[in-house]
Amino acid sequence: MRYLFLLMTLALAACGDDETTIAATEAPAPDALKAHTRVFRQGVVEVTDGVYVAIGYGLANSIMLEGDDGIIIVDTMETVAEGRRVLAEFRKITDKPIKALIYTHNHADHVFGARAFAAPGEVPVYAHESTGYYINRVVNQIRPIITTRSMRMFGHHLPEGELINDGIGPFLGVAEDSELFALPPDHTVDERLEVTIAGLRLQLVHAPGETNDQLFVWLPDKKVVLSGDNIYQAFPNLYTIRGTPYRDTGQWVASLDKIRALGAEYLVPSHTRPLTGADTIEDTLTAYRDAIQYVHDQTLRYMNKGYTPDQIVERVHLPPHLAEHPWLQPFYGKVSWSIRSVFDGYLGWFDGNPSTLQPLPESERARHMADLAGGDAALLDKAREALAQGDAQWALSLSDDLAVLRPDDDQVADLRAAALRRLAEGEANPNARNYYFTAAREAADGLKPGFRAPPPDGFLATLPIDNFLHAMPAFLKAEETLDAEEKLGFEFTDSGRAFTLVIRHGVAVVHEGLDDDTAAVLVTREPVWKQIAAGQRNPAMALAGSDLDIRGGKVAALRILGYFEKMD
Repeated sequence: MRYLFLLMTLALAACGDDETTIAATEAPAPDALKAHTRVFRQGVVEVTDGVYVAIGYGLANSIMLEGDDGIIIVDTMETVAEGRRVLAEFRKITDKPIKALIYTHNHADHVFGARAFAAPGEVPVYAHESTGYYINRVVNQIRPIITTRSMRMFGHHLPEGELINDGIGPFLGVAEDSELFALPPDHTVDERLEVTIAGLRLQLVHAPGETNDQLFVWLPDKKVVLSGDNIYQAFPNLYTIRGTPYRDTGQWVASLDKIRALGAEYLVPSHTRPLTGADTIEDTLTAYRDAIQYVHDQTLRYMNKGYTPDQIVERVHLPPHLAEHPWLQPFYGKVSWSIRSVFDGYLGWFDGNPSTLQPLPESERARHMADLAGGDAALLDKAREALAQGDAQWALSLSDDLAVLRPDDDQVADLRAAALRRLAEGEANPNARNYYFTAAREAADGLKPGFRAPPPDGFLATLPIDNFLHAMPAFLKAEETLDAEEKLGFEFTDSGRAFTLVIRHGVAVVHEGLDDDTAAVLVTREPVWKQIAAGQRNPAMALAGSDLDIRGGKVAALRILGYFEKMD
């Protein structure tokens, strides 16, 4: 019956097994990556009069704007605990009341500490009109896979020595018992909104780039721009290996040009450190947008010549004046990842090579590779030989085939883990380094990166019931319903709303309103179903009491709910 998953875990959740606290380990790391940690030295920086940024308390920054009779908080950290730490630091500066919160975009490290700063409905929350949709997309639809990949990328399970930093912040501060509580936006922005809060004139401007809902905040009287995540001191994540929707590089460049046109004297990003001085800001923004455009344009150039992504990666590199720029070092994004994303954004997954149009199943390809090597054992020897000769990437590639042929062989797992660790030790990009080291622990130790944590009191009430119901279709076990045509109704007595879940030959559809031909109707209140869906409440206990009733066929209702994956 628990067809859903914990709604508030989001992309930046962590794992709940015993591997989360591991002793420090000695692991080689490039000196440049170690030096990059200095960017995140912890403290509150006064950028200019009334503008303060808290750096190094988590993955993202939080910014305080002090006005005449109150303060505004821009971005709220990834957990309530971190939000409270930051607020305590801000309270050393002023005790003026909080008048508003602003989200520059939907990423969890910018929104899920909001409850530390205000209670639901206590202050206005400003964001782009699509921010709520994007939070819900990750929280409700792809939470399990995005959590697993995020925990690899941010190195949540790694000990000191393997984890150096996270590229745009010192660490991701989410743990198994973290409280994550985003307040829903109630003041939304389309393209531009001018507003005065606490005597401060603000312009909130839509500037899609790292996310489609990105905003920047411009304080014209102070010449301060809060740029969100469209620029930080690292090559941009034009694609992130944890997985996101396509990041339109053309829009990103245009957004940076909007910021350039302001003539700002202070630039405060939501990651890394602020910049001061109009000339410095102009030069940095120009280099940043030029690097993005260069990768985009040169990728298109070679695409139009018929090159595949692998071939383009071999040919496109930043020119020296950009490759050497201190704000374009590959500590977060990489040119090679960006090229592949641009290609996919324009042409999709097919690279144009007919051999990849309908590739062999993994099992067949692995068997052919083993035959070429002289058998499974010989293939394993070849992989070990590659690793011994320092070719960790080839050893890792061969381990893919070996893992298919020998899925339970400890020798294969150990080889794969060794290759991953070798790659990690020489990797200066934290995302790749963390991913390699975490995957090594998965191979060798059985680490499972995903987890779910209990939502805090009151959080479920901030989410519309629609979120819970419309998340269901993506978790349908289609193979069990190919011959099914069934309907289940939901009737919520407190709100008067009703929905119908339709199962139709392997597809589930939810629509508002109650159809006449449902097999059964679940009758309850919205808070009860939210608790059941989030795993907070036992459905059998609710059914045995007075909080949940089934009108019609109980057996049919339970059978239909059983068609959905249990996200434990």
